Amino acid sequence: MPDSGRGFLAARKPYAEDNIGLPDLPGVDWCPLDAVGPEPGLRSDLARTIETEIIPRLMLAHRGPGVMRPTVEAEGPVSISDADVAAFAEMVVHKPLSLARAHLDGLRDRGLSAEAVITTVLSATARHLGVLWEQDRCTFVDVTVGLSRLQQLLRVYGPAFEVSPTPLVERGRVLLAVVPGEQHTFGLAVVEEFFRRAGWHVQSEFLPSKPILIEHVRTEWFDLVGLSASGEVSAAGVAAVVKAVRAASLNPSVKVMLGGNLFVSDPDLAVSLGADFGARDAAEAVNRVDWMLETKKMSC
Repeated sequence: MPDSGRGFLAARKPYAEDNIGLPDLPGVDWCPLDAVGPEPGLRSDLARTIETEIIPRLMLAHRGPGVMRPTVEAEGPVSISDADVAAFAEMVVHKPLSLARAHLDGLRDRGLSAEAVITTVLSATARHLGVLWEQDRCTFVDVTVGLSRLQQLLRVYGPAFEVSPTPLVERGRVLLAVVPGEQHTFGLAVVEEFFRRAGWHVQSEFLPSKPILIEHVRTEWFDLVGLSASGEVSAAGVAAVVKAVRAASLNPSVKVMLGGNLFVSDPDLAVSLGADFGARDAAEAVNRVDWMLETKKMSC
């Protein structure tokens, strides 16, 4: 078994300032930087616990009320490379959270919008941590610490969106969920932030089983169902979920949106899988829905 406690990221005791609320797991101790990873059986149990319980709770943490409208800002001469993302991921896991905030504040001072901080930096870092885990280059503790800190940063820079002076008219109800069988949830948390700020009533299911997802659309009215897929479930599997959602939906005209890593390079793939449209990121998702609603109004 590869040494899951060594390499790029190593498990370590969180800094006191983290406030990440990691639960005590039976038989799991924080390990020093040169420690060997858990035995296969324990690692499997830890995987299941983190993927099905801890990470979804982290994604739901610190959620605040209120509806805000995204601020349109000039991006300025700021570009984020893969190397920048990798370095920031290491900072997020290894260094105090204050350093990560200072780094992002520096990007903001150079002209990067709050929206770009979320969609370009935080989301890309979450995806990078997922890749490191898949390559066995970081531990589950690393991933949990990293995602928790990214969630905290999301709550820091989310309020940088301009608060609307008057309440927005609610645009409709949207159900956001990862495709059953998928495990990557941070991107969905970002999409949720954007839809709430655009005036949508959002209900999220971060790791639903297929029966739970179908029960939601069968018993509750949703104008839009947004599903996230990162490639862990086959394209045929995603298409089957889309078909099942449409067949069970209480709203016979429900719109279905697909997003996630599977659609970053080819959002039009979503249409071939039975969705109404696909989106590369959270901002594009909201814009595509806005365009769809405006087109519908003009045709009436």
